[in-house]
Amino acid sequence: MTHGRSWAKRAALALACAALPTGALAESGTFGAVRLVGLAAPGWGQGDPLATPMVCNVNGPDGWLAVRAGPGTEHVIRRKLKRLVVFEVNTDARVGPWVQVWTAYRLTDQNGNPIAKKSLHVEGWAHTGYLCDWRWR
Repeated sequence: MTHGRSWAKRAALALACAALPTGALAESGTFGAVRLVGLAAPGWGQGDPLATPMVCNVNGPDGWLAVRAGPGTEHVIRRKLKRLVVFEVNTDARVGPWVQVWTAYRLTDQNGNPIAKKSLHVEGWAHTGYLCDWRWR
């Protein structure tokens, strides 16, 4: 019996870990003129509900972040966006690890070189494990 419970605990832990986004600790690095400096969500909740995090941690086989119709993977994908896209999010509207997205835009090309602001109209919900704080270098 003990062996069975031990196996069940290990299986439950493995499933819980698999549900976490890959790279959820935080991506840091420099891409052209942009420096990613870690996950954005830990700094939210101090004043203004508007935040402008950047898409990060999309190193897996998909290479994009899904903006969904609601907070959770069971909701339909409204748009798929790649690294370095800037979101405007409502940090007061969070459900677990999900945050409400008001809109998205690009300030850089895919390599991090500055470009004229390009709107990527989308509203929905994004997982905070894929949103980083960023700075211009």
